[in-house]
Parts: sequence; C-alpha cells; structure tokens
Amino acid sequence: MKILAVASVEKHQYDFIKEQIANQILQPQEVLIMIDTQPAEGINNRRKRIADNQAILESMVNKYDVDLIWQIEGDSVLPPNTLQKLVRHYRKLKNDDFGYISGIQVGRHGLYCIGAWHIAEDRQSFESVDYRKKGLVSIDATGFYCLLAPKGVWMNGIATWNGEMYGPDVNWGLSIRKKKYVDMDLTIGHKIKSGIIKPEDLSTCNVRFYVEDDTWKFKQYL
Repeated sequence: MKILAVASVEKHQYDFIKEQIANQILQPQEVLIMIDTQPAEGINNRRKRIADNQAILESMVNKYDVDLIWQIEGDSVLPPNTLQKLVRHYRKLKNDDFGYISGIQVGRHGLYCIGAWHIAEDRQSFESVDYRKKGLVSIDATGFYCLLAPKGVWMNGIATWNGEMYGPDVNWGLSIRKKKYVDMDLTIGHKIKSGIIKPEDLSTCNVRFYVEDDTWKFKQYL
C-alpha cells in the first residue's frame, strides 16, 4: 500500500511541513509539496486561491502510482503518530462507501471551533463538530489540514468557491458522496504568528451558522 503525502504551501512553510512529515513514525512512500508563489491576501481571495491550487494538485497527483493520498496543510502541527493512526482507521473502515478519515484542528479566523462540519441538506445551516466528543465521529466535510483518502476518491473531489459561508475545502468534502470521519482523539496543532492553537485549548468552542431573514448569522457556545 503506497501513500503519497501532498500539500500546497507558502514558501515560508516549506521547511516546516517537510520536518512535520519527516517526524512521522510511519513514512509515506512519496511526498509532493507544491509551493504557492503568489499567495492571495484576504479571506475571499484566499478561498478562491485554495480552490485553484487544489485543481493544480489534482493534475500533479494523477501522475503518481499510489493507493492513498494524505493531504496536509503548511501550518499543520502533526503528532508523530498522525499518519500511523489514520492508516489504522483506514484499514478498519475501508469499503466501497469509504470517503476519508481526518484528525481535528481548530480554525484561526476569530472563531476557534473545530474545522469539521455537519451541514444541512439545503445548505442553509451548518455547525462545527462538538469538540467534547471522543473517538470516531461521522461528518460531512473538513478542512484540508490532515485527511487520508483512497486516490480514486481524492481525485474525484471538486474544490469550488462561489461566495459560500464555508470554504472550498468544505465544498470539496461535500462533493465526495461517501462516508467521512474524524478521529476526535487525533488533535492537529494550527501554527499561527503568536504560537500554536490546539483543539484542547480552553478557547475552543462550538459554532452554528444559519440563515435568518436572508442573512447569515452565527451562534457561538461552549
């Protein structure tokens, strides 16, 4: 079983993510790190850029003869057993309806909630996975920070962004009509300028976004 680690990173993140991969107990057979030489500024522009970069990554990954894709982000702080745990889950869960398995990470845009989501069928509301849960939890989508998927499934994901309240990574997850999970015990750090934020930090909360009177609103709760 051959694993390809993939990441789209900014130049200053390159050495850091290489080190995170090198520190893994279980090593991927192949590594593909794409450097974004023109990263966008502002959340909306960055979301468009993420969608574009995912399409570029897909064209590059298509050339690799591997079984599994391990996608990570340049600011993910990975425990040494991250890939090992993801592969163990995959071996237990794999079937024709398996989509992907991910760890959990806290977002950094003001609301420190878990970047894994339950999303209503009509897309008019969505909420973060409850940070207090343990073990495996079924979700609708996650970020790209740390997920493991069969290559065929990963290649079929479509990252788009057309002004939704959530990003292209969530649209990518929603486009995969298979079962997706997070391991609530596999916590991934998120490197920011002031340090590292973690799911176990006291600042972590739950958030629900919803449409009311044609306006997106949110409710934050502990």
